Amino acid sequence: MKINFIIIFSLLTVLSFGQEISLKEKAIEEFKKENYPKAIEILKSALKETPNDAEIFYYLGFFTHYNAYDSRPLAGYDASYSNIVFDYLDKALELNPNYGDATYFYSVECGAAAGREMKMGNNSSVKEYYQKAFDKGGFPEWAIEYGKSTLDLCEHNAILFTHGDFILNVCWYLQLCKSYRTDISVIPLTLLDRPWYAQKIKNNTLFTKVDLNISDEQLIDMHPYKWDTTTISLDVPKTLKEKYTLSQDYKMDWLIEPDYSSNRVVSKINSEKAKPRTFLSGQRAILLSIIETNNWNRPIYFANGFEKYYLAGLDEYFQNCGLVSELLPFKTKETEWKLNINKLENFVFNNKLSKLKSVLITDQPRVSGIIVSYYNLYYNLVTYYKKQGKTDSIDKIIEAYENKLLIGFRNEKELGLLKHFKEMKKITGANYGGYVKHIV
Repeated sequence: MKINFIIIFSLLTVLSFGQEISLKEKAIEEFKKENYPKAIEILKSALKETPNDAEIFYYLGFFTHYNAYDSRPLAGYDASYSNIVFDYLDKALELNPNYGDATYFYSVECGAAAGREMKMGNNSSVKEYYQKAFDKGGFPEWAIEYGKSTLDLCEHNAILFTHGDFILNVCWYLQLCKSYRTDISVIPLTLLDRPWYAQKIKNNTLFTKVDLNISDEQLIDMHPYKWDTTTISLDVPKTLKEKYTLSQDYKMDWLIEPDYSSNRVVSKINSEKAKPRTFLSGQRAILLSIIETNNWNRPIYFANGFEKYYLAGLDEYFQNCGLVSELLPFKTKETEWKLNINKLENFVFNNKLSKLKSVLITDQPRVSGIIVSYYNLYYNLVTYYKKQGKTDSIDKIIEAYENKLLIGFRNEKELGLLKHFKEMKKITGANYGGYVKHIV
């Protein structure tokens, strides 16, 4: 009986240890809770146990970056934090030269450091940080190709709103270090609520500036503005009314909802029923100012893939051009203007995507999934041809797909989409399917 108890106790002990999570896993759990200092502290302890673990050095760089830029303001924070991040990532790359996510985060930290230099007006240092990111492998060939393709889908002198570090940094690298498509104002939408950045896009010497109808003093005083759902009517020039067959008195009625709210319940006037106080964020207010001030003088685009929240209802006015969408003065759903067929066809049949296969060697798992946007572009064109009954044109897209996108990166998805294209061609009827923004 005693022997059986010892055996059972030993088994339970082994199972217990087997289920215990590692220090690295504990650090990741703390990171998920956004307790960045605790996560870093645990990783440093993990490093004492396994000093040559490239992944721990990567996470230390990654988490230190978040601690510096995405948490509450840190006491004693200064530019030296970038050097700490770089040191961790350098060590990760020393231990594993092919660590794709480490090269990606190198470009992210360079972008953050470049932003700091931009704020202080050190334009030469901004360029140096982007060149540093490239030299470290932060912008591999497939990423450069994606950035160029994105910029080239925009018309001359456009304004392009971007989301996320990847597309912003690769576009700014191309503009600053390669002088590529410098006619375009590339604007990170999520930075519009930073007063210093809003001033920069208005008074820029580094990029093509963008007009705003508000003063520098108002920008410095940026804050959440009291706001309820309101329709803003934007004038549309005669040339666009004629192009899109709009009535002479047509105006673009943009319904703008508040994007901040509080638990405070108020009534602004005696006759009003009390309700939660809502606000317009500085970000959304500056977006409104840019579109209002531009008055259709420059074409406006948004990189595809935005969270709907950030678009403030403008996505209803988008024309999908492939990797970007152009803002039109009317709602495009169920209209012939929903897709820019000429741009989709030109991309599918003329863009060779000759660098795409390099992702197999220089994969950056955190962001390389963005190439799925190519699949979406092809899918939208196939769906359009199917609705038009142009099955012969689908054959041409399938051929282009096999030659350019069937590279073995996400093999199951690539083959699955190819199979779907062939099935679409067989199904009778022009009403098959519909337009999609994302398929993966």
